[in-house]
Amino acid sequence: MKSTTFLSLTAFLATGFFQAASADGYFLQTDVGGRTQSFVASTSRGPLSFGLNLSNYEGGRSGAISATYAFPVEGVATFKLGPTVGFERDDDGRRGAEAGARLAVDRWTGTSFGSTYILAEASTVNRSWFLLGQVTFTEANIGIELSRGGSDDYHETTLAVQRRLGGGPVSLRLGYKLSSEELFAGFSINTF
Repeated sequence: MKSTTFLSLTAFLATGFFQAASADGYFLQTDVGGRTQSFVASTSRGPLSFGLNLSNYEGGRSGAISATYAFPVEGVATFKLGPTVGFERDDDGRRGAEAGARLAVDRWTGTSFGSTYILAEASTVNRSWFLLGQVTFTEANIGIELSRGGSDDYHETTLAVQRRLGGGPVSLRLGYKLSSEELFAGFSINTF
Protein backbone atom coordinates (compact mmCIF):
# COMPACT_ATOMS: atom_id res chain seq x y z
CA MET A 1 0.00 0.00 0.00
CA LYS A 2 2.83 2.43 0.83
CA SER A 3 4.51 1.91 -2.57
CA THR A 4 1.19 2.64 -4.33
CA THR A 5 0.84 5.90 -2.39
CA PHE A 6 4.45 6.84 -3.21
CA LEU A 7 3.95 6.11 -6.93
CA SER A 8 0.70 8.08 -6.99
CA LEU A 9 2.37 11.06 -5.33
CA THR A 10 5.33 10.85 -7.74
CA ALA A 11 3.00 10.73 -10.76
CA PHE A 12 1.02 13.68 -9.38
CA LEU A 13 4.19 15.78 -8.96
CA ALA A 14 5.45 14.75 -12.40
CA THR A 15 2.32 16.19 -14.04
CA GLY A 16 3.70 19.65 -13.29
CA PHE A 17 1.11 20.65 -10.71
CA PHE A 18 3.97 22.11 -8.68
CA GLN A 19 5.96 24.31 -11.05
CA ALA A 20 9.30 25.88 -10.17
CA ALA A 21 8.91 29.40 -8.81
CA SER A 22 9.10 31.82 -11.72
CA ALA A 23 10.13 34.97 -9.85
CA ASP A 24 13.87 35.14 -9.17
CA GLY A 25 15.11 38.31 -7.50
CA TYR A 26 15.64 40.06 -4.21
CA PHE A 27 13.80 42.46 -1.90
CA LEU A 28 15.35 44.86 0.62
CA GLN A 29 13.39 47.25 2.84
CA THR A 30 14.29 49.50 5.73
CA ASP A 31 11.97 51.71 7.78
CA VAL A 32 13.11 54.22 10.41
CA GLY A 33 10.85 55.78 13.03
CA GLY A 34 11.50 57.69 16.23
CA ARG A 35 11.28 54.58 18.44
CA THR A 36 11.65 51.63 16.04
CA GLN A 37 13.80 50.69 13.08
CA SER A 38 13.47 47.62 10.87
CA PHE A 39 15.27 45.89 8.02
CA VAL A 40 13.93 43.07 5.82
CA ALA A 41 15.83 41.17 3.12
CA SER A 42 14.81 38.21 0.99
CA THR A 43 16.09 36.54 -2.13
CA SER A 44 14.66 33.77 -4.29
CA ARG A 45 16.23 31.57 -6.92
CA GLY A 46 13.97 28.93 -8.39
CA PRO A 47 12.00 27.30 -5.56
CA LEU A 48 14.49 28.35 -2.83
CA SER A 49 14.09 31.53 -0.77
CA PHE A 50 16.20 32.95 2.03
CA GLY A 51 15.09 35.70 4.40
CA LEU A 52 16.36 37.96 7.16
CA ASN A 53 14.52 40.48 9.31
CA LEU A 54 15.92 42.71 12.05
CA SER A 55 14.10 45.08 14.41
CA ASN A 56 15.39 47.61 16.89
CA TYR A 57 12.75 48.88 19.33
CA GLU A 58 12.43 50.48 22.75
CA GLY A 59 13.67 47.81 25.12
CA GLY A 60 15.60 45.56 22.77
CA ARG A 61 16.29 44.01 19.41
CA SER A 62 15.02 40.94 17.58
CA GLY A 63 15.41 39.18 14.29
CA ALA A 64 15.06 35.96 12.34
CA ILE A 65 16.62 34.10 9.44
CA SER A 66 14.81 31.54 7.31
CA ALA A 67 15.18 29.24 4.32
CA THR A 68 12.07 28.03 2.50
CA TYR A 69 11.09 25.86 -0.43
CA ALA A 70 8.25 27.07 -2.69
CA PHE A 71 5.27 25.03 -3.83
CA PRO A 72 3.42 27.20 -6.37
CA VAL A 73 -0.18 26.21 -7.08
CA GLU A 74 -0.99 27.80 -10.44
CA GLY A 75 -3.87 30.24 -10.29
CA VAL A 76 -4.05 30.07 -6.49
CA ALA A 77 -0.88 31.11 -4.60
CA THR A 78 2.68 30.11 -3.77
CA PHE A 79 3.20 28.20 -0.53
CA LYS A 80 6.66 28.37 1.10
CA LEU A 81 7.76 26.15 3.98
CA GLY A 82 11.06 25.78 5.81
CA PRO A 83 13.17 26.22 8.94
CA THR A 84 13.71 29.50 10.76
CA VAL A 85 15.81 30.72 13.69
CA GLY A 86 14.69 33.71 15.74
CA PHE A 87 16.76 35.68 18.23
CA GLU A 88 16.12 38.41 20.79
CA ARG A 89 18.19 40.64 23.04
CA ASP A 90 16.76 43.13 25.50
CA ASP A 91 18.43 46.27 26.83
CA ASP A 92 19.22 44.47 30.11
CA GLY A 93 21.47 42.04 28.22
CA ARG A 94 19.17 39.00 28.29
CA ARG A 95 19.45 36.99 25.09
CA GLY A 96 17.52 34.15 23.56
CA ALA A 97 17.36 32.11 20.37
CA GLU A 98 14.76 29.65 19.15
CA ALA A 99 14.55 27.37 16.11
CA GLY A 100 11.27 26.53 14.45
CA ALA A 101 9.28 26.33 11.22
CA ARG A 102 7.95 29.05 8.93
CA LEU A 103 5.04 28.93 6.47
CA ALA A 104 4.29 31.72 3.99
CA VAL A 105 1.57 32.05 1.36
CA ASP A 106 1.68 34.84 -1.22
CA ARG A 107 0.01 35.86 -4.46
CA TRP A 108 0.78 38.63 -6.95
CA THR A 109 -1.90 39.49 -9.51
CA GLY A 110 -1.59 41.86 -12.46
CA THR A 111 -4.60 44.16 -12.95
CA SER A 112 -5.74 46.79 -15.46
CA PHE A 113 -4.50 49.55 -13.09
CA GLY A 114 -1.30 47.87 -11.82
CA SER A 115 -1.20 44.93 -9.42
CA THR A 116 -2.28 43.48 -6.10
CA TYR A 117 -0.16 41.48 -3.70
CA ILE A 118 -1.18 39.53 -0.60
CA LEU A 119 1.08 37.78 1.90
CA ALA A 120 0.38 35.69 4.99
CA GLU A 121 3.17 34.29 7.17
CA ALA A 122 3.28 32.25 10.36
CA SER A 123 6.21 30.98 12.42
CA THR A 124 6.46 28.72 15.44
CA VAL A 125 9.20 31.04 16.80
CA ASN A 126 7.44 33.29 19.34
CA ARG A 127 4.17 32.26 17.64
CA SER A 128 4.68 35.15 15.21
CA TRP A 129 2.45 35.97 12.25
CA PHE A 130 2.19 38.66 9.57
CA LEU A 131 -0.50 39.69 7.05
CA LEU A 132 0.00 42.21 4.22
CA GLY A 133 -2.17 43.54 1.41
CA GLN A 134 -0.75 45.87 -1.23
CA VAL A 135 -2.26 47.67 -4.23
CA THR A 136 0.04 49.25 -6.83
CA PHE A 137 -1.07 51.89 -9.33
CA THR A 138 1.29 51.75 -12.34
CA GLU A 139 0.38 55.12 -13.93
CA ALA A 140 1.06 57.04 -10.70
CA ASN A 141 4.03 54.84 -9.63
CA ILE A 142 2.40 54.56 -6.18
CA GLY A 143 1.71 51.59 -3.93
CA ILE A 144 -0.49 51.48 -0.82
CA GLU A 145 -0.12 48.73 1.77
CA LEU A 146 -1.83 47.70 4.97
CA SER A 147 -0.20 45.14 7.26
CA ARG A 148 -0.80 43.56 10.65
CA GLY A 149 1.70 41.46 12.54
CA GLY A 150 2.14 39.98 15.96
CA SER A 151 3.90 37.53 18.23
CA ASP A 152 3.85 36.44 21.87
CA ASP A 153 4.72 39.96 23.01
CA TYR A 154 4.19 42.41 20.14
CA HIS A 155 1.37 43.49 17.79
CA GLU A 156 1.34 46.24 15.18
CA THR A 157 -0.86 47.55 12.37
CA THR A 158 0.87 49.62 9.68
CA LEU A 159 -0.35 51.75 6.80
CA ALA A 160 2.28 52.81 4.23
CA VAL A 161 2.51 54.56 0.87
CA GLN A 162 5.43 54.01 -1.46
CA ARG A 163 6.49 55.78 -4.63
CA ARG A 164 8.76 54.11 -7.16
CA LEU A 165 11.62 56.27 -8.42
CA GLY A 166 11.58 56.26 -12.23
CA GLY A 167 11.38 52.83 -13.84
CA GLY A 168 13.89 51.19 -11.50
CA PRO A 169 13.45 48.91 -8.48
CA VAL A 170 13.87 51.61 -5.77
CA SER A 171 10.86 53.05 -3.90
CA LEU A 172 10.61 55.64 -1.14
CA ARG A 173 8.23 54.81 1.73
CA LEU A 174 6.23 56.84 4.23
CA GLY A 175 3.93 55.27 6.78
CA TYR A 176 2.24 55.25 10.15
CA LYS A 177 2.21 52.52 12.81
CA LEU A 178 -1.33 52.66 14.16
CA SER A 179 -0.80 50.61 17.34
CA SER A 180 2.33 52.44 18.53
CA GLU A 181 1.31 55.80 16.97
CA GLU A 182 4.60 56.32 15.15
CA LEU A 183 5.47 57.88 11.79
CA PHE A 184 8.26 56.27 9.78
CA ALA A 185 10.12 56.74 6.50
CA GLY A 186 12.18 54.31 4.51
CA PHE A 187 13.00 52.81 1.16
CA SER A 188 12.76 49.47 -0.60
CA ILE A 189 14.47 47.77 -3.52
CA ASN A 190 12.39 45.11 -5.28
CA THR A 191 13.71 43.21 -8.32
CA PHE A 192 10.92 40.60 -8.44
